[in-house]
Amino acid sequence: MTEDTKKATAESAETTAATAGAEATASSEAAATAESKATGGAETAATAVLSESSKDECECTKKCEGCPSAGHDDDDVPPMTRSDFTRTLFALVALTWGGLTSFPIFMYLNPPASDQEEHSKVTSIEVCKVADLPPGTGKNFRFGSFPAILICTEDKQLHAFKAICTHLGCTVQFRADKQNVYCACHGGEYDAATGKNIAGPPPKPLTALKAEVKDGKIIVSLA
Repeated sequence: MTEDTKKATAESAETTAATAGAEATASSEAAATAESKATGGAETAATAVLSESSKDECECTKKCEGCPSAGHDDDDVPPMTRSDFTRTLFALVALTWGGLTSFPIFMYLNPPASDQEEHSKVTSIEVCKVADLPPGTGKNFRFGSFPAILICTEDKQLHAFKAICTHLGCTVQFRADKQNVYCACHGGEYDAATGKNIAGPPPKPLTALKAEVKDGKIIVSLA
């Protein structure tokens, strides 16, 4: 091989190497550019997602204005309105008034005891002195296990009865203004001297007891 041929061959090899190096550099630059574009695209996509999320959050916040916020219990009781308070107050007043008006009636209720209990406990009792029961007056007292009533009529006669209304068992009282025995539960009336039922729902007379005077004292016993 001549000197000129060797020189030409060397120059050709250098040219080929330079071309290959240039192509490699260009390829690296292209790859870097592609990577940069990919990174930028990912960042753009992430930014878009965050922006959309923020937008949705804002829309939700706007829609939920006036709704119970976080930390509030759905079971919270709403405050009492003025009308609710008025109704509640009226109901309490009505219950209180009903209790007060019914008390005078309930105080007369006294279920009668059986005859066996009555006879086994008391057979007679000293009620009061004659001077303590003026004519035209009456006196309620306990005869053993049941209520009783002693009456001195205007003609100074003594009469005693079980003070148990024959209608529903309420306790009866002597009524001085009408000179009779009266049941406040349902308006029953009895004759003060005989105990006979004369008005209202009682179906039969009062049960009579025996009243007599001993040593200036009034003694009542079972008839």
